Amino acid sequence: MSSKSLIIIGGGPGGYAAALDAARRKLRVTLIDQQDIGGACLNRGCIPSKFFLSKSKRLADALHLADAGIQVRLEHIRLGPLIEQKNNLLSTLRQRMEQALKSASVERLTGQARFLSAHRVEIHASEKPPQQLEADAILLATGSTPLIPKTFPKSPVLFNSDSIFSLDRLPSHLVVLGGGYIGCELACAFQGLGSKVTLIEKEPRLLATQPEFEAAGAILQRAFEKRGMTVWTRTELKAVTPIDDQHLRLQCSNGETFEANALLLALGRAPNLGSLDIEKAGLALEKGRLIVNASMQTSVPSIYAIGDLVSPLPLAHVASREGEVAVAHLTGEKRSITYPDIPRCIYTWPEAASVGLTEEQAKQAGLNVRVDRYHWAASSKAMLEQETEGFWMILSDAATHKILGGLIVGPHATELIHLLALSLRAGLTARAVVDTVFAHPTLAEGFQEAMARSLTTRSITPGGRG
Repeated sequence: MSSKSLIIIGGGPGGYAAALDAARRKLRVTLIDQQDIGGACLNRGCIPSKFFLSKSKRLADALHLADAGIQVRLEHIRLGPLIEQKNNLLSTLRQRMEQALKSASVERLTGQARFLSAHRVEIHASEKPPQQLEADAILLATGSTPLIPKTFPKSPVLFNSDSIFSLDRLPSHLVVLGGGYIGCELACAFQGLGSKVTLIEKEPRLLATQPEFEAAGAILQRAFEKRGMTVWTRTELKAVTPIDDQHLRLQCSNGETFEANALLLALGRAPNLGSLDIEKAGLALEKGRLIVNASMQTSVPSIYAIGDLVSPLPLAHVASREGEVAVAHLTGEKRSITYPDIPRCIYTWPEAASVGLTEEQAKQAGLNVRVDRYHWAASSKAMLEQETEGFWMILSDAATHKILGGLIVGPHATELIHLLALSLRAGLTARAVVDTVFAHPTLAEGFQEAMARSLTTRSITPGGRG
């Protein structure tokens, strides 16, 4: 039985997964968080946003029944019951996480942790004297917070992705600044619930910082605009002036000046490091970030860091795997994480999801790549669900037909992407997929259809579309 002890600072997805894995490996584990278990993902990010997206999508689906002669009467939307249901869901999930930690004999402490040395921390909790703890290793999983430039004025109707869910009413006009995945998801959710939404992005396309979604940006913008959203790309917000406690005047670089009663800043996130006193542990930052090796170990051997603090993919499921990699290394086992093989998902509607190599990455690796598409417009299941926007786009080796990666834009893309993820892990070829019997009618058939195209004998020019 191992006698090693581990302190984990941060109770989000990464810290939680690491705590349970370490407990299974018989480490003595203390998990410290200054807020509720679950971190930003559960309490202010992933789960609340997907809750609102789910409700807005259900509403849109119900209203579309009118096309089939089924009339749905919508009086009005009350945000209060939605917030209450969301809060009840979060409470249930937190209780389950706390129970899992308790069952695993993980010690839970609430407070703000600061380093005293590479093995010792001090915990400050309200109405309690400071408590010092020492351990063989310390894992940092403190996550990140939304960026709010100091140039923006203070206003009760200025929100970020953490605070937007504290609204007590639906804004009649919500402006979302930032067309990354957070901005797109929240714009989609509030527009679906009935708010007028203006989405502003300074780059030429939505999702501009994620090259794997290059082909998805235009489709999302087209879908958003079709539903009545205003989307401005190549546009900057030049001035924000509070009119009163409920209204703002906004001036944009495209010449537009208008009023809105809510502004959501979706401008990225910054690592939570400021309160940790990392210099006392001998840690230093490079370009504002901690540097780790493949085992998530920092320059101080007893300290590990995961998630938004260090990850090239700041996603909840990535942090969870990184936590397991760090714990494995601490117990003498070598594990690794291959970032391209992890699904990246965007929960707008239409959804978008990607995994594996992009076409550019495959070319840089010296691969002769071909790209095959299957459009949802040809899918009977997508047609009957009235969700025909988007496509499957699959990359494969032109010679061996081995699957290298892909992008799905359209219905249930965030679920279907795991067919591709499993194919990558198993090293499947297009032939293996084509020889598998897929049920009909299903959305998954699109994978098989795209792979059937990969087996055609048409010549493929470099960078061409098969």
